[in-house]
Formats: sequence, C-alpha cells, structure tokens
Amino acid sequence: MKNMCKERLFTTLLILIVCSFLAGCQINAASNPSEEKKSDTGNEDVSMEKLTNEDKVVTINGMVYTYADLKFFELMSKVEIELNRLQGQQSLTGKELEDKLKYWDEQIKYHDNYNVNLSKLIEQNSMYLLAEEKGLKVDEQVLQKKIDDFTQKVDQAELAKKLIEASSSDQYNSQLNTYFEQRVLTEEIYNILKEDVKKENPDAAEQEISYLTDKKYEELYMSQMESLNLTIETP
Repeated sequence: MKNMCKERLFTTLLILIVCSFLAGCQINAASNPSEEKKSDTGNEDVSMEKLTNEDKVVTINGMVYTYADLKFFELMSKVEIELNRLQGQQSLTGKELEDKLKYWDEQIKYHDNYNVNLSKLIEQNSMYLLAEEKGLKVDEQVLQKKIDDFTQKVDQAELAKKLIEASSSDQYNSQLNTYFEQRVLTEEIYNILKEDVKKENPDAAEQEISYLTDKKYEELYMSQMESLNLTIETP
C-alpha cells in the first residue's frame, strides 16, 4: 500500500485517538467519567514510564491488545525502516542518499510515538477482521514466502538484527506469523480495491489508479472503524 495512504490513515487515526482521550478514551463504548484523562497532539508522545507489557492499550470487538502488542508493532515498523535504509544505501548516492538517511532517522523517531504505533496496530487488526468477514483466506505458501523473504533481509541488515535481538525473542517468534498473516490479508484487500479501480477507469494512468485506490481504501477503513466496538485505554 502506498505511503501517502498510510500517512493519511495514521493522521486520521491520531485525530480519532486524541478525540477519544478527550471524550473519555474510547470509541463506541462507555468510560469511567471519574478517571483523569490525558490528551495527546500526535507530535508529543504519551508517558510510557509506568506501562507494563500486560497493560491494555485497546480492545477491538472484545479482543484485548496489550502494551506488549504495541511494542511489537513498533519493532516491526522500525525493522522495516532499517531494511529500507539498507536498500537505499545500496542503490542511492550523493544528495539523494543524504536526504533519505535523514528521512529514515526521522521515521525511527516518529515510531517512538505511542499513538503512531497504536494507529498501526488498530489499522492492521481492524482490516484483518474485515478480511475475515469477507471470507478472505491466507495462501500458506504466500505467507511463508513473505516471512522467509523478511527473515532473509533481516539477516543481511545489521541495524534491523540489533533491534530484534534487543526485543523479547519469545514474543517476536510467537507474533511474527500472525503479524504477517494479518498484513497479507490487509494487502489483499488493497489489491482487490485496486483491481476494481482499474476496471472502473481503464484509461487511467498508474498515478491516478494509485490515488483512487488509496481513497477507496481509506473510505473502506473508516467505514470499518465505525462498525467496530473499539475501546482505547488511557495510557
């Protein structure tokens, strides 16, 4: 999926999260009005000093996700950034490489943000639920290839390996398959939308196809969000 679409979705979700904190820290559920609520701008991260791996961060249709789950999404995002960094260092030079290195450094810092990682967790798990509702299934060979390709790339990227080695190996190994299963189905939803856009706009250029697909995906995602019973916990 395109980065532009992702950035719009994260921005939208950050706004939703902020609003949910101000309104009582949840969407489509009642909250304890006596609890003190904290707000976040999306640029300032919430305090995580007292959080433990077992602390709940969000509940989606009855499924509880903890701070450990959130940290896993942070890890996977940062690992992907380091894989992109390595690929860029092998193919770019000069000012273009310099600019990209600065961008990747900024992205690493960006994913230190609690709400950014929460946005990614919510999006992937929500769209996975939609895929299940639509009867989409994961091709086991496709899934295994995705994991094998990822593992192979990590083995060649020192910074990515260090990030993984610094995390909980048990958690990483136990969540990797589920993470990629969700990701494969989320990407399949996007690809289905893209094929629909191509049929509806047979003469459109690739850039327009991407823009229209991003728009459809965002609309579908926001519709899915509205249909879920989603509770965001106060960190």
